[in-house]
Amino acid sequence: MRKTLLFLALIAAAVAPQLRAQSPAAPACPTTASLDDLVKAIDSAVTGPADKDRTCFRALFLPEARLIPTAKNSDGGFSPNILTVDGWIEAVRKRGNATLTEHQIKVKTEVYGHLAHLWSTYETRVDADGKILSDAKGINSIQAVNDSKSWKIQEIVWEAETPGEAIPTEYLP
Repeated sequence: MRKTLLFLALIAAAVAPQLRAQSPAAPACPTTASLDDLVKAIDSAVTGPADKDRTCFRALFLPEARLIPTAKNSDGGFSPNILTVDGWIEAVRKRGNATLTEHQIKVKTEVYGHLAHLWSTYETRVDADGKILSDAKGINSIQAVNDSKSWKIQEIVWEAETPGEAIPTEYLP
């Protein structure tokens, strides 16, 4: 019995490195040690094709984080659409072959202890097959917490600029 167990342990030790070598490597996600790093990581994680590997996007968030776009509804009012991280990823995937590009153009940050609020003006573009499908600006309200090593997002609430409600000049670069 001991010889069999020893033999199986030796085989497992010999095969394990080969199995690891065959599994796909996880992407190297940007650091979020500073809030500037967090903003860059958000842009990097959001930007890309609809079917992009979202490992780094997921890594930016706390487990129960929410993403909340606000938009005009059918009665003319505005209402939030509360999404989980996976819900946002699925909504983006539904764009098919479209590519989303996002860039924060101005960020105002307030910090107390390990809490931060980032009020960020963004520009986005969605294109597919060489054609621009949408071009927008808006405001993100980002709540983040720091565990003494890195910043993680608890929530992002955003609203896109509309013809009737332009972004105030103090939020533009």
